Amino acid sequence: MHWPTTDPTSAGRFSRALRRIPWGSLRVRLTLLNSAVVLLTMACLLLAVRFGLLTALYHETDDTLRGEVREIALALNELHPDIDQLVAELRRKAAGHEERGWFVQLLDGAESTVWHSDNCPAAILEFPVDETKFETVQQVEDFRFARRRITDPADQPMYVRIGMPTESLEAEVDGLTRFLLPIGLGFSLLTPLAGYWLALRATQPIAGILRTAERLQPTKLGDRLETRGTMDELDRLSTTINRLLDQVAGYVERQQQFVADAAHELRGPLAAIQNSLEVATAKDRSPDDYRITLEDVLGESRHLSKLANDLLLLAEGGSDSELAGSTPVDLEHVVRQIVGMFTGVAEERSIGLSVRSHGRLTVRGDQRQLRQVFSNLVDNALRFTPAGGRVEIALEAQLPKGEALVVVVDTGRGIEERHMGRVFDRFFQADAARDRSDATRGGGLGLPICRSIVERHGGRIELASQPGQGTTVTIHLPLAADGSAA
Repeated sequence: MHWPTTDPTSAGRFSRALRRIPWGSLRVRLTLLNSAVVLLTMACLLLAVRFGLLTALYHETDDTLRGEVREIALALNELHPDIDQLVAELRRKAAGHEERGWFVQLLDGAESTVWHSDNCPAAILEFPVDETKFETVQQVEDFRFARRRITDPADQPMYVRIGMPTESLEAEVDGLTRFLLPIGLGFSLLTPLAGYWLALRATQPIAGILRTAERLQPTKLGDRLETRGTMDELDRLSTTINRLLDQVAGYVERQQQFVADAAHELRGPLAAIQNSLEVATAKDRSPDDYRITLEDVLGESRHLSKLANDLLLLAEGGSDSELAGSTPVDLEHVVRQIVGMFTGVAEERSIGLSVRSHGRLTVRGDQRQLRQVFSNLVDNALRFTPAGGRVEIALEAQLPKGEALVVVVDTGRGIEERHMGRVFDRFFQADAARDRSDATRGGGLGLPICRSIVERHGGRIELASQPGQGTTVTIHLPLAADGSAA
């Protein structure tokens, strides 16, 4: 005996084809989902049409049977008591619908059959009469009939039944089903193709996003995703990614500029140290010359150390980083400590330094970093304020806004309007031509550090200045829950 076998070559090719389909891809999943939804909808629609048609046919049949049984009841009332004419009328009614299998039964008050058509089913002949209802439509096995009670002139009840098999109704519904089924099968074959085409159209923008993302490089961030102007979800996704790329490109550019500026700032002191040491070692010199050279080297080293510390503080305190830990900080106490630290410097330069406060202000944050902010601001104010000037720090609470304000006002040289937009840029100095030995020399990192720390504490810093009149720096910090002025 030879058993049927499958072609291993064909089975292998089919298996390999299935494995090559990217089942996990969004396109395939959308195709399967669309196909499943369409096929399920078609199946439900076919069932609904079949059920609706069958229900409509039953209702139509019931109405027809009721009409026929009422006509027979009228005829019986007119022809009674002539039984022969009654039977002839019943036989005529049954013969008129013989092609549909209609049957008729006449019963007397004792529920005995007076006459019935030859095709009347045994189930109907044996079915008891429901005397509680004057007229009714009932289903017995595969037969549906209408029954009506009539009363003859002698007040004796009689019952007439007229019905038909339901096979014809089922046949009509089955015929419609056979007509619709091939159409449904055709749609079933077309649905995956249409679903794949729709999925392809829907995922084309995503493919463009992937291609652009693959082209992106850390050193080349100029490419952007195309938008179609439809403002749909994919368009909004492309716009959001483009904004992110703009931010990343800006961040990379700022970091590159920061590294270049840091290298430039570090190169100056290192060159000065190298030059001083080369001159000192070129020939024998007096002890005083060596002392002067070492003092120059020490000054440049201190400047390098401060610059390195500022760079480290900027790296640790970026505005986008989270505050490691926060504790209640008394701003008045911190500011008075800073003022006490700079009092000697202010007196040496003949500059008035004062604090004006209306009470205790408490914020949550890092006390060490906040001290750095106020130290930088007071140091800047004293550095650029001439002898005879004054520096004042005012503290107040804005309770409606829930903010603590620290305002540092000086009567120094001020800042020109053309420089106001860059005062918070790293390494920017309004007077870049100052001599390295100038007392106002700085690294250009004080204000950027202040802004970075203040923003990390959820606040903001503002600066206003007029050349020759002085500068005002205002810091807004959120008050702690118990930080209102006391």
